[in-house]
Amino acid sequence: MPSYSYKAIDDVGKIQRGKVVALGENDVEARITQEGLTLIESKEVKESRLNKVFAGAKVKPRLLIELYRRLSQTLEMGLPIVTALEENSKMLPSLRLKRTLSEVQIGIEGGQTLHEAVSRFPLIFSKLDLSIIQIGEQAGIMPQCLKDLSDFHEWKEDIRSTIKKAAIYPCFVLVALTAVIGVWVGYVLPQMAGLLTEMGAVIPNVTKIVLATSHFLRNHWIWLIIGIAAMVACLFMIQRNPKGAVFLHKHILKIPLVGKIVQNIALARLGHYFATMYNAGMSINVIFEILTDGVLGNRYLESRMIEAHQDIQQGHTIASSFKKAGGFPLLLLGGIKNGETTGTLDEAFKRLGDYFDGEVKRTVQILLSNIEPITIFVLGGVFGLIILSILLPLYDVMGELGKSY
Repeated sequence: MPSYSYKAIDDVGKIQRGKVVALGENDVEARITQEGLTLIESKEVKESRLNKVFAGAKVKPRLLIELYRRLSQTLEMGLPIVTALEENSKMLPSLRLKRTLSEVQIGIEGGQTLHEAVSRFPLIFSKLDLSIIQIGEQAGIMPQCLKDLSDFHEWKEDIRSTIKKAAIYPCFVLVALTAVIGVWVGYVLPQMAGLLTEMGAVIPNVTKIVLATSHFLRNHWIWLIIGIAAMVACLFMIQRNPKGAVFLHKHILKIPLVGKIVQNIALARLGHYFATMYNAGMSINVIFEILTDGVLGNRYLESRMIEAHQDIQQGHTIASSFKKAGGFPLLLLGGIKNGETTGTLDEAFKRLGDYFDGEVKRTVQILLSNIEPITIFVLGGVFGLIILSILLPLYDVMGELGKSY
């Protein structure tokens, strides 16, 4: 919706200038009047294409969590949705999100539902968010649905933060040791090789191999980068192809520890997503449509869910359909079966989500406890080999010098 700059006068005769998002000039006057001002003039602001792009761009997850929580609380107190949006917008630090909420507010005032108004911003409000908001409107449980969304996004952000923090130190060690080895291979070794040759040292095979590697890396580093870039591009193209993504993601699950982490993250998402949507009153068909739309992060497991969904539509239970599709652990199947038997499917999936959430953190810690010493051992071994390749011929030279005396 367009923005308008305005010039108005307040009760004490002071000129006020500002900017407002509105449906048109008549709407500008109505909004200014609500603020206790008398409109003098208004003019539509022509925004650049870049600003329009950024207006609908993504926002930080923590801001969305805070927005959902505050909206839930204000609606719980009985405030109308328009008032809740207006009041909460004032407390948000993000200008981008404020502008988005202003347009949502205008849409609602123009006769749209909240679901219809926010669906115009798919980069901010996901398909899952939109579905739960729609259920909240239809069932009259919007405060609870918004609270569920806040809790869900907070869980998702905590998982992301845990993995990010866990990866920082190993990455730092890897980069630091690689940089040190790079300096030795690219600069120190060639210098030492020239010195040893001048001294007439006999170059052992270990040193020849290290020097040949150094020579190759220094003279053909561009081809190495091109090769790595080609591999990344190839993986990206495979990822873009539906069948290729399923094949790639299936084999990722087979990587020791890493595959387990990927699987646990996907199953934790499955548990929490399913519980949140089922608790909001969404149908099984809609839940499966959302869960198989890339939200789990693993296309292979999603392909298994698509197959299970087809079986469910034929009247089979969720647990038996998951078992028939394959690819899911027995613990998940047992938890789902228990939930179906006792009529507590939402609680069962919530418990499963919590369990696999804990497994993610536990497996990440195991990976960290292994990857750090392995990284140091491997790169330390390479560095030790480089030092050895220098010391061996140097030791021979010193021995020859000792004999001459």
